[in-house]
Parts: sequence; C-alpha cells; structure tokens
Amino acid sequence: MSYKVTNSSALTHGSLGKQVGLSIITFGLYTLYWMYKTADQLDRGTDANVTPILAVVPFYGFWVVADAAEAVTDQSSVVLFLLFMFFGPAAWFLVQSGINSHASGA
Repeated sequence: MSYKVTNSSALTHGSLGKQVGLSIITFGLYTLYWMYKTADQLDRGTDANVTPILAVVPFYGFWVVADAAEAVTDQSSVVLFLLFMFFGPAAWFLVQSGINSHASGA
C-alpha cells in the first residue's frame, strides 16, 4: 500500500553516525529502540496505521517499518523488507535518510 507523509513535523532528524555508534556500543540493542522510535514517527507522520511496539517483533517489525517507510523513501516496501532481512544497514540508511529529508522540509 502506498502511504503519504501527512505531518512532517512528527518526523525528527537523526544522525546516522550517532546511531551506528550507539548500535555498536550497546551491542545492537540500540537497533530495537531505533525500530520502535522510527515506527512511532512513521505512525504520527504518515497516514500508515503503525503500532510502534510491534516494530520490535522480529521479522514482523521489519515489515511494519518497511511498509510505512514507503512514504518517506523512494523504495517499495518489499525492497525495504528484503533489505531489512538480508542487509539491515542499507534499509536503516534508506529509512533514516528519508525521514531526515522530510524532517528538514526538503
């Protein structure tokens, strides 16, 4: 399903460098927080109906975020989901870059 950004002010800029650093320092636990926080932003900033707590459920969470993130990226939800499954950093980069782009008003 194709979602649209409805409230850019609900999307906040996130530093990819800091996120990678925090993920390394916390041995990957930061990624669970990032999934929850990102799902919450996508729920408030797009017309997607996302339940943020479900974003931390393995595999299902990838789909929840990938589907809603279609509104902030130029990628399909299937491509984002497959990236989350097989090369997570690429999906993380695309989703966070899309959020950053909309948060800055570009």
